Amino acid sequence: MAEAIVIGMQPRPGKFEELAMLIKQMVEEVRKHAGCLQAEAMLSPDRNEIAVFQRWETTEAFSEYLIWRSKQAHLERVYDLSADEPEFSSFTLITPPATSPTAY
Repeated sequence: MAEAIVIGMQPRPGKFEELAMLIKQMVEEVRKHAGCLQAEAMLSPDRNEIAVFQRWETTEAFSEYLIWRSKQAHLERVYDLSADEPEFSSFTLITPPATSPTAY
């Protein structure tokens, strides 16, 4: 089953734009990673929040991506620009059968 990931971040004061640009670059990278079905950055300057949504073919594909990402310099910079540790949530996507778009 497909896996969905939501990552929420709150930038340090005055660091919203810098973190947003870094996240945009990272989202472009993740889209190229094997098993990534979708990756989007979501910005809310009024609430000082940045979120990332990712959809993966499998949990294993996401795990392989995490191993790769943990070795990249960008991740350390995300932590430096964030007020708190980013919040990660993962979900198994429930996809309805093709014959019944509303049945779960």
